[in-house]
Amino acid sequence: MILNIENLHKIYDNGTHALQGIDLSVNEGEFLVIIGLSGSGKSTLLRCINHLVEPTSGKIEFLGKDITHVRGQELREVKKQIGMVFQQFNLIKRRSVLTNVLTGKLGYLPTWNTLIEKFSPEIIAEAMQNLETVGITEKAHIRADNLSGGQQQRVAIARSLMQKPKLLLADEPVASLDPATSNSVMQYFEKVNKEFGTTVICNLHFLSLVRRYATRVVALKAGSIIYEGLPSDIDDNWFRTIYGEEAEEVEIR
Repeated sequence: MILNIENLHKIYDNGTHALQGIDLSVNEGEFLVIIGLSGSGKSTLLRCINHLVEPTSGKIEFLGKDITHVRGQELREVKKQIGMVFQQFNLIKRRSVLTNVLTGKLGYLPTWNTLIEKFSPEIIAEAMQNLETVGITEKAHIRADNLSGGQQQRVAIARSLMQKPKLLLADEPVASLDPATSNSVMQYFEKVNKEFGTTVICNLHFLSLVRRYATRVVALKAGSIIYEGLPSDIDDNWFRTIYGEEAEEVEIR
């Protein structure tokens, strides 16, 4: 087991009870997909795991260690092992693709190195290797804002790989992409999962992608888990339970 969450609650300052007693265990090497309507708590859950949001109560264990309220250097060590890919890519648009990927290594370097962007040949070679993993080495010296959305998300994946994460979180990584590009980006998450053995937890909307890539699915509704199981077991009844009676499934090929 790489991650264990017990009775996790998150109540925001405005009173929104985003997570309501989440219990979830994740094994090493899984490709876990979290589904649910917008506002169901998917993003809050990932952000609690990665300490972008502070849980109100409950416990998060990572690699057998309680990390719920770690701070300082201890938190930095945890974050080195947990990569995160966001919906909006979060790239430095005016810098090169290579520089963006290299920023994934900043947590491992002395502050003075990061201020002057002094990276060793070994780290640069590692960045190029990660760009090769996502099939985009030829764009290394192009500005990030000259890339398509799908290419930018591949750069974001390569950047996260600089951490050599044991756990990779992806928050709606294809929500900003067109359907034709979504499968192509998801294939790189699958590659990281299968070839490197990296555990992946990914928030997604489209069930066709869920069925294609997930080894297990968790569905959230109003901050609670209402389904946990195989993607193939989500039939029409479960679809309506998760998304509502009026919802219609949209397929991405």
